[in-house]
Amino acid sequence: MAKEQNPKNSKKKKSTVKSASKKEITASKSKSRVKKPSGQDTQAQAAHAKKDHKKPEKNLIEALIKEADEDVNNDSQEVVEVDPDALRRGDRPMNIVDHLDEFRSRLLIVLITVIALTVLGFYFSDILLDAINKPFIESGFKLNIFNLVEGFVLRIKASFVMGLLIGLPLLVYHLWQYIKPAIDIDNRKFSVYSIISAVILFYAGLGATYFYLLPLSIKVLLNFTPPDMENIINASKYFNFAILFALAIGITFEMPIIIMILTRIGIVSPSFLISKRKYAIVLIWIFAAVITPTTDPLTLTLVAVPLMLLYELSIVISKFIVIRRKRKELAQ
Repeated sequence: MAKEQNPKNSKKKKSTVKSASKKEITASKSKSRVKKPSGQDTQAQAAHAKKDHKKPEKNLIEALIKEADEDVNNDSQEVVEVDPDALRRGDRPMNIVDHLDEFRSRLLIVLITVIALTVLGFYFSDILLDAINKPFIESGFKLNIFNLVEGFVLRIKASFVMGLLIGLPLLVYHLWQYIKPAIDIDNRKFSVYSIISAVILFYAGLGATYFYLLPLSIKVLLNFTPPDMENIINASKYFNFAILFALAIGITFEMPIIIMILTRIGIVSPSFLISKRKYAIVLIWIFAAVITPTTDPLTLTLVAVPLMLLYELSIVISKFIVIRRKRKELAQ
């Protein structure tokens, strides 16, 4: 016979099943109470995640900017090494870029000035050509032009030469201002006097050529023409000859300045110039024969004698420089 079940045990089992079912219902209700994320909540979360993703990039950029600012501040706080001689001279320290910029600025000023003077000279080209051709026209001959554009080119050449000659002091000034910081303050006064004297002597050489040497050379050269021949001189060739002849004499007149500078540096001395006088005289006559258009003795003499006088003047200037240097050494 089967055993009869205890009514108390059966009651306990029923109560246990009921309590378990109640727990399951409670858990399911609690899960159902959890809200599902809406569309707005999803967009906010995505924007927040995107913002968090951009934060490292923004922080990296800020760090780089901060580091660059620190480098700039450190560079500005670095002590620039300045030449004490430059400070004593009162010169502003400059790097290579500043020097190139200054050179460009001064070169532009000179070029613009020369171009403006050339344009102005073209307007007065008739007067310029009359002045240049005057030494030849006074001989009784006329100059000739052999093609259509030669007259225009001749006016351009005359205008440009006038622009260079008038603008030469400005060119020398800007050149001096550019190289002045490299010259010691004790030698600047000597350099200024040398530059001014060189410009004056150059213009003196041009004047001596125009008023004295060129007319005489033209007369001598024309006298060599045979009686049965006629002189037909090209205007452009005469212009080139006159300008080159004048420039050669003008540069030759710089001899005293060159000797003075070489004496100041210590390369030459008065005793050296005196001992080499005979060689210098021979070289002067050779040079006169090269730059003069003829080997006529009169023309050579008229060119060589002024050069010999300039050489003697150079010896006197060299002696003066040496005497002044000795006095300065004794005073120190």
